[in-house]
Amino acid sequence: MNIFFPVLNWGLGHASRSLPLIKSYLQFNHTVICASDGEALAMLRRELPDQTVLELPGYNIKYDYTYMPINMLRYGPGMLRTIKAEHELTKAIVARHQIDCIISDNRYGCYHSDVPSALITHQLQVFTGQKIMDVYIRRQIRSWFKKFNELWIPDQTPPENITGDLSGLDTAPIPKHYLGIISELDCTSLKGKFKGVAILSGPEPQRTNFEELVISQLSGLPGDFAIVRGRPGSDDPIKKEGNLTIFPYLNRAALSNLLAQTNLVIARSGYTTLMDLANTGHKAILCPTPGQYEQIYLADRLSRYKQCVYQRQENLDLEIAFQALENVNPIGFGTRPEAENFEERLLQLTHIKKKTIAVAVEN
Repeated sequence: MNIFFPVLNWGLGHASRSLPLIKSYLQFNHTVICASDGEALAMLRRELPDQTVLELPGYNIKYDYTYMPINMLRYGPGMLRTIKAEHELTKAIVARHQIDCIISDNRYGCYHSDVPSALITHQLQVFTGQKIMDVYIRRQIRSWFKKFNELWIPDQTPPENITGDLSGLDTAPIPKHYLGIISELDCTSLKGKFKGVAILSGPEPQRTNFEELVISQLSGLPGDFAIVRGRPGSDDPIKKEGNLTIFPYLNRAALSNLLAQTNLVIARSGYTTLMDLANTGHKAILCPTPGQYEQIYLADRLSRYKQCVYQRQENLDLEIAFQALENVNPIGFGTRPEAENFEERLLQLTHIKKKTIAVAVEN
């Protein structure tokens, strides 16, 4: 089967959570044509060196302002133009590569009227901090996901889901399916070489602002720390600065090895990061991207369940945060992880019997 798998470039989270599905389909001998832009494109090409990874136009949304509605008003028209452009490109890609189905991770324009398609998203509702804009954006998103045959939500089935109200919207008549916790990180939380590991990601300029703040504070604290800058396009070497070891980028296997040397992670409260930490069992200090109300909602929700230490960037004090970790549990504590069979989900989407695929693979 030929699968077109476009991925949103909004930090590295979408690419990270898509990789387990992509690799699963490759193991079943499907052909997967991936696509993205920016750093997500660079990450996919590094992680999938033998696969075709196409370039799509970028949404190019930046967090210049901490008040999200201003960012949306400034970059929203460009995003709408990009969605139209990627839809036209999708039609060309479907024809050129004889695509049998589309699995789109939050790329709303990547659908085709003649090809079964699924939209991967945990964000059925949007929080901007402004109720009128929330209503408008939710209506727009609902009109977009009606273009797809199914919605795939990378989360546990409620009530044990991490997303809470974000994925609680009724999507009828479009069916939604929960994929469970999706993470490639294969390690456990252990005390080791590093007192903590900071994982940096997300849109600029806030990613760099967070990096500078974390480096400044960790360099003045006792113990050794590692920082992963999340720059897959960088060729910078690994640097040792005082008590800090700074990695420009680590693939998922290398990141697993690094996290096996600590029991503490400092990170944004992006959803893919939360899934990774729910899988590994690390305690977390979460600092949402300023103005990204989804991350604020998730960090606040987990904090109320005593499953993280939550600090806003403008009030970040890692020394105090370390002390508060004694009173919290890992993310997802007390729940039973579940996972969807990705191949079965694909077969349900395309209505193709396993026997038919087996015969095709043999031939």
